[in-house]
Amino acid sequence: MSDSESVSSDSDSVQVSFPPKLVARLFAEHFTHAESRVSAAAVETAAEYLRIFTREAVWRTEGALREESNVSGSRTRVLEAVDLEKVAGTLVLDF
Repeated sequence: MSDSESVSSDSDSVQVSFPPKLVARLFAEHFTHAESRVSAAAVETAAEYLRIFTREAVWRTEGALREESNVSGSRTRVLEAVDLEKVAGTLVLDF
């Protein structure tokens, strides 16, 4: 298990986080001024926001697939990018 993963209270659940170095790099790649800086607290907060956003996207997609499978009678399938795209609009509006 890497530093970015930790097992939650549910034995089947793994909580994945975004490494602070990655988040800092994402910020730095999009700064327009070379002298721009971001604090460690801002990086930590952004990483937590990304974790929550990603988790919510998966939950909503999983719920939509369950509803779809109940209506059509098909079995639940693996989440794909197209499934995430279906919930992206409302997800972005909620955040």
